[in-house]
Amino acid sequence: MLPALDLILTPNRSFDRRHVPWLVGTVGVIFFIGGLRFLALGAWPILPFMAADVALLWWAFRASYAGGRGHERVVLRGDELTLHRVSPHGTEKRFGFEPLWTRVQVEETPLGDAHVFLTARGRRVRVGQFLSAPERREVGAVIATALSAYRSAGPSTSSIA
Repeated sequence: MLPALDLILTPNRSFDRRHVPWLVGTVGVIFFIGGLRFLALGAWPILPFMAADVALLWWAFRASYAGGRGHERVVLRGDELTLHRVSPHGTEKRFGFEPLWTRVQVEETPLGDAHVFLTARGRRVRVGQFLSAPERREVGAVIATALSAYRSAGPSTSSIA
């Protein structure tokens, strides 16, 4: 039996969605109290900018969590390695590879970042762009190990034309 791999990669969100209203509300209260001070000093034109800051903070969190709906899934099953990429808007792209010819490339940058690519027969697709550098290295190692196990298990030649 051939080895199988099924990885689901999702973007990290370090701040829990349930706490966003509390944070934005707290910032809003602090800005309101500060705004009262500016109003008492006669500097009322500052108030709309403070309100805009709170609104932009709320929008930034909404945009961040909307972007977190995207994900990638790497599947090695049978004689096919597939990368399913789902955008935050729900559109899906599928990349198919022959596992016998696919290589994992981890490119290190001078600043310590790492990029992971699946390459086969002139095609090159980036994997886990939204992950941190250590996570990308780990994902690259997991995929490379699965491909190595696939090759050593003696895959069938039915997909080789």
